[in-house]
Amino acid sequence: MEGMGDNTRMQVSLRVTSRGNALVHEMKGAGDGDDPTKYDHPVTMFYLDNDRLLLTHYCDAGNRPRMAARTSADGKTVEFDFVDIAGSTQYGHMEHAVFTIIDDNHHSEDWTYLMPGDKPMHAHMDLQRAK
Repeated sequence: MEGMGDNTRMQVSLRVTSRGNALVHEMKGAGDGDDPTKYDHPVTMFYLDNDRLLLTHYCDAGNRPRMAARTSADGKTVEFDFVDIAGSTQYGHMEHAVFTIIDDNHHSEDWTYLMPGDKPMHAHMDLQRAK
């Protein structure tokens, strides 16, 4: 998927893995290489834990926050609330995420990152399926 609009273009890929037990979400700037020493390339894993949908975000800040899902009544929005974290929070950490399905080819993502000192930084992405 690629970001829509005239802001920074992002590439987000979503794929099922582990015999259908997890969904991998990978994000990077459009045109960025795959060299992890030069470019951010966070990976998020979505998975079911009994009847709870969880995500673990493998952050470029060196930590792994875990969040639990709440789904809207219409099923089009899934909001993830912070549960706990592994690793250092020296450089901040992801705190919250919201995924909204617009239609079969579009969704939006809203991510909240807590900077050191707990100052929130928000990122919004409007994404469309790449053709």
